[in-house]
Amino acid sequence: MKRFHLFIGICLFGIPIYAQHKDSETILQRIIWDDKMLNIMVDTRVDYQMDGEKDKLEDAFFHGHTLKLWVAGEIIPGIRYRIRHRLNKPQTPLREGFSGATDHAWIAFDAGKRWTFTIGKQSVQLGTFEYDYNPADIYLPTMVYNDFDGYKLGLNVAYHFLGQTLNVQFVNSDAPQFASEEYKNKSLGINTLWEGNLFNGLLKTRWGYGAFQHKKTKFYNWITAGTQVNVGKITAELDYYYGNRNMDYGADVNDTDLGTRYVNDQSAAVNIKYNAGKWKPFIKGTWDQRRDKVYASNAYETLGIQAAVEFYPFTNQYIKDLRFHVLYGYSSMNFQGHFSLQDTKNKHTALIGTRWLFKAK
Repeated sequence: MKRFHLFIGICLFGIPIYAQHKDSETILQRIIWDDKMLNIMVDTRVDYQMDGEKDKLEDAFFHGHTLKLWVAGEIIPGIRYRIRHRLNKPQTPLREGFSGATDHAWIAFDAGKRWTFTIGKQSVQLGTFEYDYNPADIYLPTMVYNDFDGYKLGLNVAYHFLGQTLNVQFVNSDAPQFASEEYKNKSLGINTLWEGNLFNGLLKTRWGYGAFQHKKTKFYNWITAGTQVNVGKITAELDYYYGNRNMDYGADVNDTDLGTRYVNDQSAAVNIKYNAGKWKPFIKGTWDQRRDKVYASNAYETLGIQAAVEFYPFTNQYIKDLRFHVLYGYSSMNFQGHFSLQDTKNKHTALIGTRWLFKAK
């Protein structure tokens, strides 16, 4: 049962190079912070969304996409902490002791200018720029982004040099996507990530590799690579995911008895954005492929395109990051192999909404 309750979160605000991802750090940097030890934020996004297949309208509803509470602080220089909690998500307890609605609950220590150690529940250090965005800034994601278990308890070690950051992270690998039922209480995952900054920001990278333990000697491997090019007011991003996991995709292929399958998943995205001040349009294309390794054939491929405009109408320093947005997206799911006789799914999505992130204290 869903419970709507208040949970105080403590979150990091520090030097950008030490930032955990999925946090809209560039927005956070522009918010006025007057108390380094305790800063409280509210983060929410609400859309009116319409979904349809072919010429038929399937859904039309107001969707509370995000409602999160943040509190940011720095105990002393070089020691920061965070808990970020979602108020619109069921409180599913995990074996690591945190609610499923708690994204972050960690403390970070700087060891000089080169090293940062982060301990606690944190974002899994995958590559790609899509994965780096705060979920409130993602509209129609790739398949892998949409259902990857993105927050786990563990330890991250970051090394900073010449504008680059190398991360090595150890986390629990107990998610059903990876761990077998009999081994889930002792499975671990390791992730490495290069956050690159080259040619004075012209080229940036988020290239990663992860290995998630399934059994004692079996790991599911993931390659995640993101490359960003910045030229003037234009930003272009190319992201790619590739790896194996266990998934029940029965809802996608209209088979309620399919059960969990061993699959190989791939996703790619191209995102081109233009910054015109108050107006920020972008266009994004996505491609997904799921291969069922038991059937030894592809289950389906999906192609998608989306176009959106974000509008930031205010200049006041306290509300200048309040935005309005409108989006239209189209996707086509083509079934293959064992499911090739099913009709193609064509989905249309249109939404209009607002996202605001403001400091409450």
